[in-house]
Amino acid sequence: MRRASAFSLVVAMTGILALASPASAASPKIQLFEDVEKGLFLGGRAGFSWNFLPPVDEPGPGLHLGLELGYDVLDVLRVKVGFNDSLYSAATDNHRGERFRMDYEHRLLYAGVGFAPFATERLFFYLNAGLGYLFTTPKSMDGVPVAGDDDLAILAGCSLEYYTKLRHFSFGLEAEATILPIRGDVSLAIYPMVRFTWGFNEVREVKPPEDRDFDGVPDDKDACPDKWGPEWNKGCPEPDTDGDGVVDREDRCPEVPGPKDNAGCPREVDRDKDGLADNLDRCPDQPGPRENEGCPEADQDEDGIPDKIDLCPEKKGFKEFEGCQKKSDIKIKLSRKAIELREQIHFETNKDVIKPDSFALLDQVAATLTNYAEIRKLEIQGHTDDVGPSAYNQNLSQRRAQAVVNYLTRKGVDPNRLQANGYGEDKPLATNKTAEGRAINRRVEMIIMERD
Repeated sequence: MRRASAFSLVVAMTGILALASPASAASPKIQLFEDVEKGLFLGGRAGFSWNFLPPVDEPGPGLHLGLELGYDVLDVLRVKVGFNDSLYSAATDNHRGERFRMDYEHRLLYAGVGFAPFATERLFFYLNAGLGYLFTTPKSMDGVPVAGDDDLAILAGCSLEYYTKLRHFSFGLEAEATILPIRGDVSLAIYPMVRFTWGFNEVREVKPPEDRDFDGVPDDKDACPDKWGPEWNKGCPEPDTDGDGVVDREDRCPEVPGPKDNAGCPREVDRDKDGLADNLDRCPDQPGPRENEGCPEADQDEDGIPDKIDLCPEKKGFKEFEGCQKKSDIKIKLSRKAIELREQIHFETNKDVIKPDSFALLDQVAATLTNYAEIRKLEIQGHTDDVGPSAYNQNLSQRRAQAVVNYLTRKGVDPNRLQANGYGEDKPLATNKTAEGRAINRRVEMIIMERD
């Protein structure tokens, strides 16, 4: 009998929700709705309940069913009325002391409110409260109390509800405590629920912005709404001056048509006749060596000898004197075993700081190393006289050799081709007993260690 009552309630809920759904002669359409629907709602629930202090023993979890009708006064405030039916099965002893099980029901009519202190666009957390009246059946059987007396009911709980994009529908999970103050009983119900809402806000159809050329830039922001173009160019095509399908930004020859796989240049065209095709030439209108990507090399004195191999890069010179005006301007001599310096490298006294009057000499060394790539390893040797402690002199010679390496590296020489070694006073070229001999011994030498 009790199970039949529960079945009837489920059927009634299903029927009401079915009648509430819109129907027409045409096939029903699912309407996507971007805004949350608020208004008059009908909700259904089905879950479990626990009766903690019943008149009978061993009540198991009960089946909890309910219907609720309400109205959203505000987005976060609602009023509601409803009916719940909780069906329990419990164990008790009859007047003969026999143990048996029986079913009983708690039927509750209530009114309440819900307030959402926390809410996002679609997810709402409600605190719920209400008052109602509880009807019980059967109250007793064969003189044995079963469901207990009818009572007032105080309801308190919370719920988490999500409003879907499927218009009218929301789903949630609720927990609700029912307090029966007269009989001193408490029950707790936990159940999922679904609500159907008739909203009074206007339904609107959400359409994506117009984009006639399908370039991802809306027409109202597209400077060329009928031609595809990137967003950074305001939706307009990139310029292609020669019409070869390679935009000017990627075209090495923007005014001469050429295939895309040749960077927009005609195949094997070499406008500056430097032996490097225009599609590979960084300066296609100025001749330059391949190792400089087809661009002319710096030649500040304009003598036709690039600065990197010009021993006198700031004075116009001659090729036979390696860029210098006369032979005497050449400060170094390249032999098979060394780069011989025709003048000494000058340092500040007792320091590893190179004096400016030696910069031109070291520039010629850097130019020579650039011009003669076959020199793979050059030892920069530092030497001193015997004035002062031997350990100090060895350290000073090492620091001065390293200072020369650092200077040549700043001039573009690969540091892996250079090695600094300080020998202190161990390898004199002249006597240290005279000032002239000591001046000769304070020197830097450059020895070729490896050569192709």
